[in-house]
Amino acid sequence: MELLLDIGNSRSKARLAAGGQLSEIQLENICAEQWSSIKAVYCASVAADSRVLAIREQIPSAIPFIQIRSEAQAFGVINSYQQPHLLGVDRWLALVAAAEIHPNTDLLIADAGTALTIDWLSAAGAHQGGWILAGQKLQQEAVLSKTAKVFSAELETEQLCPATDTATALYQGAIAALVGAIRHAYAIKPTQRIILTGGDARLLQKYLTDLPIQLEPQLIFQGLARYIQPN
Repeated sequence: MELLLDIGNSRSKARLAAGGQLSEIQLENICAEQWSSIKAVYCASVAADSRVLAIREQIPSAIPFIQIRSEAQAFGVINSYQQPHLLGVDRWLALVAAAEIHPNTDLLIADAGTALTIDWLSAAGAHQGGWILAGQKLQQEAVLSKTAKVFSAELETEQLCPATDTATALYQGAIAALVGAIRHAYAIKPTQRIILTGGDARLLQKYLTDLPIQLEPQLIFQGLARYIQPN
């Protein structure tokens, strides 16, 4: 059994990998018996090194801790960056996992978290570049931090339409920007399938039902799992 860690800018998530299956777990809830069964920890982080160190201190020192970084090429996927390590490891793992789930398929991969990342992957496994923009909460926070009379609220609407109050206008504007970015990405370079993942994936999915969307909530962990038995 292996422990997989996804350390993000907003929160950290963990999965136990055993027999090809992934199960959700809270790091602080892992008992002594489970620690004794964990062979190694595989970690992907886009957070500060200090945050990784703090989490690593919770893990028994005898267990190998393997921090995955973006590579020039692995598992049939080719990184398009001239400096491969500068591609965010979350984007790299999403590419690796998507290529395994949908081999020989042109893909658009959208990861909707703190940021929305959009990447194109050819059927031959070549990364063809991508975009990064602020996620819906980050967009709202940016507006709120620079304006005096704009406010937000926790809400969700069934459709995007002209808003008649400030909170809804701000919320829908952020969602419209993300949905619009995904639609534009697909329009300028259509693919056979769009893979949608990340914390806001289900939220965005309902505004994209006319596109060939497939929801893959564990995409980053599926990418991490490829490193357990690399080939």
